Amino acid sequence: METNKIYRIINQSVIGGVAAGFAHHFQIDKVLVRILFVLAFFFTAGVPVTVVYIILWAVLPKAIKETKDEDDKDIVRL
Repeated sequence: METNKIYRIINQSVIGGVAAGFAHHFQIDKVLVRILFVLAFFFTAGVPVTVVYIILWAVLPKAIKETKDEDDKDIVRL
């Protein structure tokens, strides 16, 4: 069953799993999302991005379990 919700992925987190959750939802690389967060942090003097990240960390539910399939691709069980 496919879902449109965004989840925090704790197993792949550096801080709170927010960037990993966005990367999984939009099917892009986690590193790209993390770089975008860092660039946004520097271009907005940090405060707005920090506040938004903390809110997302508090609001987004955690993904329950993560496994890998036979091709070693990440599968997040929601």
